[in-house]
Amino acid sequence: MVGFGYWIDAHGHLADPRWEGQQELIIQEARARGIHFFMQGGVGPEDWQRQRELKSRFPQHIGLCFGLHPYWVVDHDDEQCEEALDLLASQLVDAQGLGEAGLDFRPHIMKDSRERQMSVFEQQLELAHMAAKPLVLHLVQAHEESLRIMDLWGLPSQKGMVHSFNGSLKKAQDFLGRGLYLSIGGPVCRPDNQKLHQAVKEMPLEYLLIESDSPDQAPPAYQGRLNPPESIWEVARTIGELKSLDPLEILDITTGNFKRLFALGAQGEGTPWT
Repeated sequence: MVGFGYWIDAHGHLADPRWEGQQELIIQEARARGIHFFMQGGVGPEDWQRQRELKSRFPQHIGLCFGLHPYWVVDHDDEQCEEALDLLASQLVDAQGLGEAGLDFRPHIMKDSRERQMSVFEQQLELAHMAAKPLVLHLVQAHEESLRIMDLWGLPSQKGMVHSFNGSLKKAQDFLGRGLYLSIGGPVCRPDNQKLHQAVKEMPLEYLLIESDSPDQAPPAYQGRLNPPESIWEVARTIGELKSLDPLEILDITTGNFKRLFALGAQGEGTPWT
């Protein structure tokens, strides 16, 4: 049934310094378009603190997600990563999910961090098990390695989501077969992204999420500016065209999926399902 009118951006970064001083307006504009809850993606300890401050200002609208992003891991040495993992273990109780965790093996990103990225990813999988939190995964040009590590360590009972999925149908099936949700963002709106279009056409609706990845990965309609959460309307329209469904129906379905995924990690007040 169409018409929740209370939709969710499954992944973004409203605590990003680029949004400083603009968050209230950005959230108001999104709420005016029916988007009322914004799940954050964790980057590192400094970001976790900014998320906490943002949630204190907008307690009913912000979901906390703490993790060590591959970018953060690349820029910090082994000792700093170990200290941050210890801090993550102590703070994770306050978060609804663990992430962004994963691997990014693009050469210009990875540099000499390959082994460190894999070690930190493995340790975050262990923390997700211990804390019983769903994972928010950042996996780029590291498909086989990520599958191997997830299969070796196992996923938490709550599984998790692959954020900004932008791969083939085969890769989608690999993740879906492990019980992971796939979150689709702005790249699906590019007319030339036929590989992702085919995957979206075939993937089951019950494992689909939509996200802005705000302020990054803007759809073509928002190019040249910081990407606001309201851009998930463009994502919903494109997915609706691919699935032959109304975008309102896509927003309803993905909101329901998000609630199902994160319900076990919900922390009382401040969530749209309590």
